[in-house]
Amino acid sequence: MYQRIYEYYKTQILEQTLKSGQKMPTEQEIGTAFNASRITVRHALQHLVNDGLIYKIQGKGTYVSGKKDSMQLNYLLGFTAEMKTIGKEPSTIVLGVKLTEPNEKVSKKLNLHDGQKIYVIERIRMADNVKVALEKVSIPFSLVPNIDKENLEKSLYNVLSKKYQIEPKFARETLEATFADQRVAELLEIKQKSPVLAIERLTYDKNENIFEYTESVYRGDKYKFTVNIEV
Repeated sequence: MYQRIYEYYKTQILEQTLKSGQKMPTEQEIGTAFNASRITVRHALQHLVNDGLIYKIQGKGTYVSGKKDSMQLNYLLGFTAEMKTIGKEPSTIVLGVKLTEPNEKVSKKLNLHDGQKIYVIERIRMADNVKVALEKVSIPFSLVPNIDKENLEKSLYNVLSKKYQIEPKFARETLEATFADQRVAELLEIKQKSPVLAIERLTYDKNENIFEYTESVYRGDKYKFTVNIEV
């Protein structure tokens, strides 16, 4: 019986009859609909959780994650290029570009000296007009003077290459599973405490100097990250 429940809701989610972010019926409602015990229902729901199709928020209920796009960690790509490789149309909302003094954390990440300023570029990244990520990029002012005058609704890496002759060579990333705070939830139009992936990236140029520190938050219901491991 649990397999029948599992297959039914899996189909409903993949065919988008049940939409991403939609609340699932309660265990009692599902049990009544399928004439199944609560243990059987929980078994089926846990399989859906394991598949990443639904997620639970304690005290609130169970919600639809939907089908996730897979993004590779093996290659250094900007968001624009990454979206195009998976067949999505990228777009961007620029929340702000400001010239400021870095905090201690960012200063250490970028190996800055006292008095050096940075540009902080904050953007919402979208795929097929759906808000999927919040991104904050910190770049030393000395490398990109007047970048605030550039069109940053398009690929930042294209601007860096054409305007400032900065070419990314490799990056180091760390990923952490966490929950959306109020600001992230409002900007990405998701529920507060929804699962998200927090990513920190240090990007190096062809001379192996760090030129960029990026903090991104990706919706956990939209993306998963994969890596190929060779022996």
